[in-house]
Amino acid sequence: MLFVSIAQIKYAKLTELTGTMKCPMFIRLCLVFGGLFLASMAQAATIKVDAEPFVPKANEFAKVIVIVPKTHQVLWSFKPDYSHVAASLTKLPNALTFVKLSPRWDRKVAFQKSDEVGGGRLRVKIGTRISIRDLFYSSITSSANNAANALARVSGLGYGGFIKRMNVEAKRLGAVRSKFVDASGMSPRNITTARDMALIAEAAFRELMIRTAASTGEYQVALATPREVRTIKNTNQLLTQDNDLWIVGGKTGYLEESMYNLVIQVRPMNADGRPEFGKDLIVVVLGAPTKSGSFDAAKRLAEWTWNNHEF
Repeated sequence: MLFVSIAQIKYAKLTELTGTMKCPMFIRLCLVFGGLFLASMAQAATIKVDAEPFVPKANEFAKVIVIVPKTHQVLWSFKPDYSHVAASLTKLPNALTFVKLSPRWDRKVAFQKSDEVGGGRLRVKIGTRISIRDLFYSSITSSANNAANALARVSGLGYGGFIKRMNVEAKRLGAVRSKFVDASGMSPRNITTARDMALIAEAAFRELMIRTAASTGEYQVALATPREVRTIKNTNQLLTQDNDLWIVGGKTGYLEESMYNLVIQVRPMNADGRPEFGKDLIVVVLGAPTKSGSFDAAKRLAEWTWNNHEF
């Protein structure tokens, strides 16, 4: 079962379609496919004649980039090609690689001891069976490391083969400065750049399965053995706690070596609470000193870009 963000629920109310939770999902599907049509037209942005410069706060982030999807026009950046520890942003190339294998989403698999690497995890016992779909949502929506590792293990490529395919996929997208060594992002040897991650995120959020998992506020995971339902929550607070932005997709990441990372594809919201198409941005923030700081920086960058550019 899917639950949507507060912005999406707000939109449902405005259209008087809030009889059941199915209504916001209907709206989401309409916006997904309508958005895909509109996104197929390349956007271009020009800076306004009276534009004000973006002024970063002290120690706000280590690296950052704001780009227009499809055209890859850079609207603001700071050290976009400098290497940075990817942390759980690694789960995006994982997801992109996995969906391209056309998995059987209803197939049940069991957690194994090798999936456990610490950090954020789906708190289940070894041997617990779960569908591939719920495993996927656990990896993207709640950033569960054991779920991400299990995806690689059951991919049919072998764990090592899956990691190799992740790197091939990244290079194919132009993310030539990135290197991934595991499926979850727990290793500090997973390396990316702001520009590379923007390219990876753009490709990932074009995939319906990834986009949906990355824009779902809450999700109910159905464990097959033992039979139990768990509710997982999205780690992206701009999705779950912010009315001002429409999050097309997003992913968070943290390691001590990287600090707080965030990538989002985002649209502005109109005064009546509807997303405004034609102004999509991809914002990557790497190395923010606090979790809230990563969200604040991404929002500030997006709003500055919309306020100071014509689309």
